[in-house]
Amino acid sequence: MSFEFPLLISLIPVALGCSILLVGILTFLKVNRIFGGVVSLLGIIFLVMFGPMLFMDKVQVDSEGIFQSTGFWFSQTEKGFEFNGLERILITEGHDMKNRVIEIWVAEYRSGESVSIDPGDLWESNGQEIVEYIRKEGLRVEKLDKK
Repeated sequence: MSFEFPLLISLIPVALGCSILLVGILTFLKVNRIFGGVVSLLGIIFLVMFGPMLFMDKVQVDSEGIFQSTGFWFSQTEKGFEFNGLERILITEGHDMKNRVIEIWVAEYRSGESVSIDPGDLWESNGQEIVEYIRKEGLRVEKLDKK
């Protein structure tokens, strides 16, 4: 089972970059060559940096485990965990560096080791389907609400 952002969501950074580039070109042609050139350059940089980003985000769930690729195209972050030797998955809440409440997935293994994951937006938005798949694989998933 694989999850990716819908095409229209993935195109948002591309549309923003193209809009900045278009404003830069129009400014270059109609108002001021230097300012228009700078804005156009910013549009190109935005397109190169952020354009491919959401197209490359992916969450892969199979009988082996859950793995997510996310981040900038030139520096993808890989996170996830394997199911082999897994005791249970605990879905709980934690706090990020700005003290906002976030969802945390904790994989607890029979060996006593545990892996904590702060899932990305793609993982969280498909969390229910992922939990159902994991349960069908015969693994225990518990959700704790700290309210």
